[in-house]
Amino acid sequence: MRFIGIAAVVPLLVVPHTASADIKRHKAVPETFWGQWVLADQSCIKNDQPALSITASAYTRADSRCTIDWVDETAGRAGPIYSAHMRCSTGEQPQPSIANLILVSRENNVVSLGPDFKSLQSYQRCPAE
Repeated sequence: MRFIGIAAVVPLLVVPHTASADIKRHKAVPETFWGQWVLADQSCIKNDQPALSITASAYTRADSRCTIDWVDETAGRAGPIYSAHMRCSTGEQPQPSIANLILVSRENNVVSLGPDFKSLQSYQRCPAE
């Protein structure tokens, strides 16, 4: 009499390993990013307007003002990566346009910001007045 092993009878289940990204949605920009910011190689001079301003619900540059609709948080190798989904208006454009802003916190009051990963720029926080 010949016995067949259990491995020959039960098919082997193979589950492919797939990468998954957990995304958390927030209603506001994290406090880490709030403040007045200038490019990292520029200085904060009191009489000059900072390059940009970020609050819990707004992103403002000299040429546009954006309202934050929501912020997605994704885990990154060096910490969380945020993506703000916004509606932006300029003086020339009566209808708001949709825009995204990537926000990555760095060390020493420095952040990287940009519409996509290829165009991230480093900004330093200006001291509060």
